[in-house]
Amino acid sequence: MRCGVSTSCLFPCETKLSLSELLACGVSNVEIFFNAFGEMTPEYVSGLRAQIESAGAHVTALHPSTSFMETYFFASDYRTRREEGMRLYRRWFEICRELSIPRAVFHGDHRTTPYPFEKYCRNYLELRKMAREYGVDFCQENVVRCKCGFPDAITRMRDLLNDDVSFVLDVKQMRRADVTTREMCKAMGGRIAYLHLSDWNDVCDCTPPGTGKFDFDELFSLLAQDGFSGDMVIELYRDGFEAARQLETARRWLESRYCRNSTDTMKKELVP
Repeated sequence: MRCGVSTSCLFPCETKLSLSELLACGVSNVEIFFNAFGEMTPEYVSGLRAQIESAGAHVTALHPSTSFMETYFFASDYRTRREEGMRLYRRWFEICRELSIPRAVFHGDHRTTPYPFEKYCRNYLELRKMAREYGVDFCQENVVRCKCGFPDAITRMRDLLNDDVSFVLDVKQMRRADVTTREMCKAMGGRIAYLHLSDWNDVCDCTPPGTGKFDFDELFSLLAQDGFSGDMVIELYRDGFEAARQLETARRWLESRYCRNSTDTMKKELVP
């Protein structure tokens, strides 16, 4: 279990500069959130690899800049558009392999579209199979504006795909969907691969972990019962904190309380 920070926290700072700032703060595990098509070039990716290797860091996940286009590509029967999407995501998976990134994050279809959910799930599975060619776990995230932001869709997706699916559990998206921790953990149970973590208070619903009211003990107790042993990152919006060093402080807080060498240790400490 590794605890890190997403470069998205520092948006709109350019990706390579965000990475540099996090590494300078002592963050050794990062999620790279790409923000432009130009960042997919071999030259840009090589520069990121040099930064990572120089710091002895590890990348926990790739978050594509094209998340907002996933409905356009993968919730459509327009063949050429879908094929373009498949080629584009093959490049993301190539980047994962080039940077030794074990997983990629997927938002998927917007919840207001009429596209049949069964077809969407088939398209997700095709992408997932492609990702496997590159040693990448392709993970569906619960995003409130998307169909899979809610437990009923998560459960249905699992049934349609015979459980051939992995999930990113994002606690801020869960809060914004008015879904409880227990409800989402139950829906995703056994298939959670990765976590996006944040806290909340009465002023802001997305703050550094350890600074608000979110019940992390409940979350990690449920995860321990489920055998979770994946990675996690802090993922915030820029108005939720003041300085990058707060992200490293929050990361250390999470790591000291919840990251263990085995889920057995977690169970002993968290489960009554």
